[in-house]
Amino acid sequence: MTIRETNPRHFGSRAARSEDPRFLTGQGRYVADLTNVGTVHARFVRSPFAHAKVISVETSEALATPGVLAVFTGSDWADIGITCVSSYPGFQSSRMPILAGDTVRYNGEAVAMVLADDEYVAEDAARMVFVDYEPLEPLVDIADALADGAPRIHEGWENNVFVKRQFVSDGFQDALDAAPHVVTQKWEMARHSGTPIECRAVVATYEPGRDHLTVWTSTQIPHLIKSGLAAALGRSEDGIRVVSPDVGGGFGVKAQLYPEEVACAQAAIALHKPIRWVEDRREHLLTAHHSREHMHEATMAYDDDGRILAYGVEVRVNMGPYSVFPWTATMDTGMAMGILPGPYRVGEYSASGFPVATNKAPFGAYRGVSRPAACFTTERMLDQVARERGLDPLEVRRRNLLQSEDFPHRSIGGLVYDSGTVRECLELLVEWTNYEDLRIDQERKRADGRLMGIGVVPFIEQTAHTSQEFLQRGVPIVFGYETSKLRLTPDGRLIISASIHSHGQGLETTLAQMAADALGIGLADIRVEFGDTDQVPYGSGTFASRSAVLAGGAARLASLELRDKLARIAAYIFEAAAEDIVFSDGHVSVRGTPTRAMQLSELCRIVYQRPEQIPPGETPSLEVSTTYDAPPGTGTYTSAAHLAVVEVDAETGRVQIDDYAVVEDCGRMINPMIVEGQITGGVAQGIGSAMLEEFVYDDQGNLMTTTLMDYLMPTATDVPRVRIRHIETPSDTVAGVRGMGEGGAIAPGAVLAAAVEDALLPLGPVVVDRLPLSPERVLRYADRARSNGR
Repeated sequence: MTIRETNPRHFGSRAARSEDPRFLTGQGRYVADLTNVGTVHARFVRSPFAHAKVISVETSEALATPGVLAVFTGSDWADIGITCVSSYPGFQSSRMPILAGDTVRYNGEAVAMVLADDEYVAEDAARMVFVDYEPLEPLVDIADALADGAPRIHEGWENNVFVKRQFVSDGFQDALDAAPHVVTQKWEMARHSGTPIECRAVVATYEPGRDHLTVWTSTQIPHLIKSGLAAALGRSEDGIRVVSPDVGGGFGVKAQLYPEEVACAQAAIALHKPIRWVEDRREHLLTAHHSREHMHEATMAYDDDGRILAYGVEVRVNMGPYSVFPWTATMDTGMAMGILPGPYRVGEYSASGFPVATNKAPFGAYRGVSRPAACFTTERMLDQVARERGLDPLEVRRRNLLQSEDFPHRSIGGLVYDSGTVRECLELLVEWTNYEDLRIDQERKRADGRLMGIGVVPFIEQTAHTSQEFLQRGVPIVFGYETSKLRLTPDGRLIISASIHSHGQGLETTLAQMAADALGIGLADIRVEFGDTDQVPYGSGTFASRSAVLAGGAARLASLELRDKLARIAAYIFEAAAEDIVFSDGHVSVRGTPTRAMQLSELCRIVYQRPEQIPPGETPSLEVSTTYDAPPGTGTYTSAAHLAVVEVDAETGRVQIDDYAVVEDCGRMINPMIVEGQITGGVAQGIGSAMLEEFVYDDQGNLMTTTLMDYLMPTATDVPRVRIRHIETPSDTVAGVRGMGEGGAIAPGAVLAAAVEDALLPLGPVVVDRLPLSPERVLRYADRARSNGR
């Protein structure tokens, strides 16, 4: 059901982001800015080992330090932990302790918490806590954890796999056996993370008089954090308030419950004092949940024309030791298994998923959640098909892509694509970037000894995942809906309270744009509230490209309901028909009779302050709360295609990105400027994933990349100007919108790997099978290409 205004003024406009002046003038308010009288500062003592027995924890010297109020260890809070269990049969549960008890399971796991009246005293005292460890054999890599005879990460487990899942279509093996051509290849994407500019931070206070806990935390999911805290601490939710003020970037890293949040809350209860913890960058790189580290082994059967006959993938993901709340350890393998067929016709399909427990840091959400890895594998497999058949990679995609008439389409991976314009995105991209001319230019440069490569990747992005979808995933909480509450004040200003939370997406602006046209109100007269569980309705928060569709849809429906009520009241006052009432520019009037009009603020004051003037049966209230769950299915799907042009220096391994172009169809755009900002930011993160970012561990499970000198992130010199074109095909959601916050990050790994492989072809054939494409790795590929070309 798509609802739209006939002539919208705000929806679809490039309105300036209303939140930007606050941030650009330094007036953003973050958790680290909060101060309370008598604040106690927390620091954590963290394990230098990836796997070890904790023999003893000596705290006396730390406790004797002036200014230290308390030191807590795992034995103090042994009954407090975070558990997140999937409903999939055979799931092996793992309880994440708040402070490690008798065993540490990753480098950086907290074993003690030091509390002092000064943050520097707390830091120094933490060094005076002496822990006696007995090192155990660490299981660092997936192969280590799956090896025969490998020790178990958790006692009582049958093996080191949280749960194995498998799907095989009935005709898969027959299709594979009968196929004239089969290619098999392993693909790897390194471990990395979102690394927002603001690290994690928590301030917790406790009021013993009313047994009430308040936790300020930098999170994307305030209500879910509240539910998680209640479960971990054994408290009722009505005695907990969670507040997330401005958030300096999240990218999924701040979309899970962390032990430090629970520890700060418990310490506030124990000491009856405000507790403050602000993470430093080393702690963040060491312990804020990591992501990706996928290993896929893929087999693709195809005919003489390069058309896919069967596709099988084994997905292995290094999950660290614990199942994180609220996603469970099945998140990445499950999503990859569903989306691997992508926007293609796949006759038969097999997928198996192994979320593997290891002694690396816990694994959580990061922008795109498994789809960058799935896209990388599928698109790289198609590139191998193209090379083996002597076809242009673009032609192989054209032969296999779903067409517009194929939608809605039930993918063989189990997803229901509501609609799609992937072919149209690809063809517009090819025409707009002059693909054929690029190939001619490539031959000219190759003749001059220059290594130019081209990559092109279409994909489909699952967004606004529905309740039905999350139910099928086996997660403990179903996240498929959102609620928005709208309230007009007596002076005609609109307040929108939403259960999502912005961390850079411009949601204060876009939610206002979703509601403004129905009420004829200016964006400057709208205030949007996020982040306070005592003030905003219950909902899941911001993740998975869902906020504009679900919370925006709820705001849109609520604005229409509010308009209908105002129209009935205005019609009664003007003695007109409700359908003839017009809302525009802050005024209410009767269509065709401009003299019969009043300001919206005047009408609001009548409702609130002169209820005798409103129609019988109407209440003197202008507040509406609406909940929206997208249409049944597995979400609404955005289509896109990316193209990259690179030049490789085979002597240094340097990759120069000369052009990056995107065509995307995310339905009706609420604000094209914000859409383009989201796409560009996603591409920038995708370039970081593809070219630079990698958490490197040694063979003992120690993280070696603990500073931004070692963990390399993209800078302005690494990211080219991203050229963007749009197609707008309305979805069946309210207002016809689709999600798009993650799409920019999905394709860069696949498209840049394809471009680099294409660039190296004059040296000899080589398969670019692992990301990131650091200069060292590119040099190895170049050497391998030369060797293969001899």
